[in-house]
Amino acid sequence: MPSRFPVARRFESFDRTIAQLTPRLQRMRSPHQLMAALRWSMDELDRTFAESPPAVRAAVACRSGCDSCCHVPVDVQAHEVLFAADHLLTHFAPEALEQVIARLAAHRERVAAFAPGERDASRQPCALLHDGACSIYEGRPQPCRAHHTSDASVCAAHLADPSIDITKVYIPALRARMFAVMMGVDEAMEAAGYDERSYDFGSALHEALTNSFCLTAWLRHQAAFPNSCLADRSD
Repeated sequence: MPSRFPVARRFESFDRTIAQLTPRLQRMRSPHQLMAALRWSMDELDRTFAESPPAVRAAVACRSGCDSCCHVPVDVQAHEVLFAADHLLTHFAPEALEQVIARLAAHRERVAAFAPGERDASRQPCALLHDGACSIYEGRPQPCRAHHTSDASVCAAHLADPSIDITKVYIPALRARMFAVMMGVDEAMEAAGYDERSYDFGSALHEALTNSFCLTAWLRHQAAFPNSCLADRSD
């Protein structure tokens, strides 16, 4: 297993992400500027992965068609949902978009019926999963970009039985790099006064695609989505 990412380097990546994203957020006045800032943050995650040492990247077992992680709940912040929604609206034909919205509506209804604590252990294919691959790969949220393991068979076993410990196949050196950037992005957003609540990705994405006011509310530093979309509805 590759060595761990030094603590000092983690803070360096965290601080650098905040320093570079903050001015972009301060200049942000329009949806176009928002998407440019979010695109930078997603590119920074991808660059961090690409610039990781070859031995670290070689340990990654994740491949197209390996979709176990696409069946678990995903917690995101509002900016990630808005970025994914923009990708869908930009790249999907009307009929395909309608189909996605229908699947997201079914997802949202299913999640809304969960009793407290049931969502974390739920296992259902993501509404954006198509033939074993993410249909919005370039627009996927931060947790999906930052998640990697060294053994796909353990991921599959964890999918079948959530009690199986998947953390044993995390790649510490890579996970530390990716999470330093991801946490830096979230910290910059929160420091700038934007919605910091944690949302269920599918539920919030359905709201974003069916309610154009979500983006306006977020730009006004208000809650982007209703409480029904929260990852933990007991909050």
